[in-house]
Amino acid sequence: MPFEPAVGDAVAFLIESQRRVILHCERLLPANDLTPEDRTRLVRLRNAAEAELARLTYAEAA
Repeated sequence: MPFEPAVGDAVAFLIESQRRVILHCERLLPANDLTPEDRTRLVRLRNAAEAELARLTYAEAA
């Protein structure tokens, strides 16, 4: 999906949002009481947020 320029500070907001998702996942993953399914979901969510963050960062620099 090609990047379309966002209005104003939207890209900065989206970048910060993805960073918060990653941080939240990183805080939850060390918990010992996670089910394997929950751990898998958190890892998948973190990976997706990292990919989106990379895409947004690249788009912002372009």
